[in-house]
Amino acid sequence: MNLLEVYVGKHCFGYKEAARLAGEIEQSLPGLQVIMTVIDEVADGDLPDIPATPSYFLDGCLLFLGNPRLEELVSKITSFGQGKGGNHG
Repeated sequence: MNLLEVYVGKHCFGYKEAARLAGEIEQSLPGLQVIMTVIDEVADGDLPDIPATPSYFLDGCLLFLGNPRLEELVSKITSFGQGKGGNHG
């Protein structure tokens, strides 16, 4: 199962859209685990290096800085799994 991590700031302009996208993608891809982390609520030492918020990471790899369209996010996640299998023979 792949893991999508969405990191946002509480006062980030894109917070509401990131929350909406996280919910939508979780419904669209039931085999995907989605975790949304509000960085203001986590100790700095417990966070990965996040260049900006919102940030979207799939299995630890940065996918997007800022909110993508839902279609872009679904496409990137589904192609990531295919590419991953093809690159590790």
